[in-house]
Amino acid sequence: MSFRIEQADVVIVGARCAGTAAAVPLARAGLKVIVIDKAKFPADTMSTHVLVPNGVQELQFMGALDKILALNPAKSRYLTLHDDDGLEVVERFKPFSGIDYGICIPRDQQDVLLVEAARDAGADVRERTAMTEVVWRDGRAAGVHCKTSEGDYEIHAKLVIGADGRKSRVAAEVDSWTPYRASRNGRGFAFRYLDDPQGADAPSAFQIFRAHGNQVLVLPSCPAGRTLVVNMTDATKIKGIRADPEAGWQEMLDLDPVLNERVGGATNMSSVRSTDDLSAYYRRSTGPAWALAGDSGHFKDPVTGNGMRDALKFGRLLGEAAAATLDDPEQLDRALRAWEAARDADTISTYHWGNRESRPGPSSPLVREVLRTFAGNDAPNLSDTFNRARPIEAIITPRRMVKGLINALRAPGADRRAILREVVGELPAEIGARRHRLLDGFRSTRSAGTEREGWDVGTAPNPPSWRPAAVVSADAAAPAAAN
Repeated sequence: MSFRIEQADVVIVGARCAGTAAAVPLARAGLKVIVIDKAKFPADTMSTHVLVPNGVQELQFMGALDKILALNPAKSRYLTLHDDDGLEVVERFKPFSGIDYGICIPRDQQDVLLVEAARDAGADVRERTAMTEVVWRDGRAAGVHCKTSEGDYEIHAKLVIGADGRKSRVAAEVDSWTPYRASRNGRGFAFRYLDDPQGADAPSAFQIFRAHGNQVLVLPSCPAGRTLVVNMTDATKIKGIRADPEAGWQEMLDLDPVLNERVGGATNMSSVRSTDDLSAYYRRSTGPAWALAGDSGHFKDPVTGNGMRDALKFGRLLGEAAAATLDDPEQLDRALRAWEAARDADTISTYHWGNRESRPGPSSPLVREVLRTFAGNDAPNLSDTFNRARPIEAIITPRRMVKGLINALRAPGADRRAILREVVGELPAEIGARRHRLLDGFRSTRSAGTEREGWDVGTAPNPPSWRPAAVVSADAAAPAAAN
């Protein structure tokens, strides 16, 4: 049995955020880059769609921003948070690369323009092309086996990048499907689009409404006047929402009068989409001539609004690192490992923050008082957690936590014993998150207090089962054992 074989410098599996962002610097460096994706674009995918200024600048770096802005998206320059008991925080986003706004583009509209940006840079993007297996040579990834409606073929390359999402076939093929650390998410999400009832008077803001355990995001979308509403609710409620979406929508509104006033009069509402498959994780993301980018290698709770930003940023940085080292296998492998370590160092704080936010239940008096320390000043502080201007621990500082604790204890009718029990219960998570970032080291498997057992990433879509020797290229070999 024989296959048509093509040669490339790099082959990338997945043509959304991470894959296209990696392709652009590689192609700009004059390398032959082939990107494959089983989808035909435009194609939708489950997502909160959010990009804050730190993420929007990545679209500018890859040359996609002008076309995306031509879609006339709403530009959100503020973050607002509403919680029970009248708490409101309003902050203006810190600008990055001169960009002081966030955007929220439906993925079927956004991703097709990312594909165009990759093609404009010189990458060969092939749609309706599925990867079935990784090709190996002397213990190194050496390409992929492709399947199309017109037949199978192979692409051989010096580097294989898996950017094919949470259910990554590349992760399975390189024996990295099972995360080395992960956490169960107690929340699911259900979302729909609608015509904003406030029309042109709608706030220029990404809004968070917290009430009775729900955390609802109201995100001005695209085109202007259209809005995305995401209900981050207890994961056990998702089954009921799927059975009766409108009842679930009404329950969400009834729980929060402030939210109901904001979007209760909406019209032209889309159907509700939902998922409860949101376990957070880190997978081993690099090895001999292979790397996992975007959700293929790391995923955290969507409420942080950082998934696409990280996919774009670290897709770009992966492409830059590989472009400079591709012709030297040893240097390439060192650069890939350094890239993974840098990604982890940049995302660890947000990972733990997301784990803590993914616990269902209403805000406690202590949490509310800590959040209240951000109220009354529109300078970037709490919004920097989303904008990734600083680590979470540098924003929600011990000083703020102590101030919040004192205020919670002093509040009329405060249950001081319950508040102190919460403090004692939260200390392991607080210490563990800081320890992980500062002390535990690369690929640490030491558990942290924010992580919860019972996580599930599902069954590998294509468990490692490399082709029999009769159909492997003559110079190919089975992959080496994982490090």
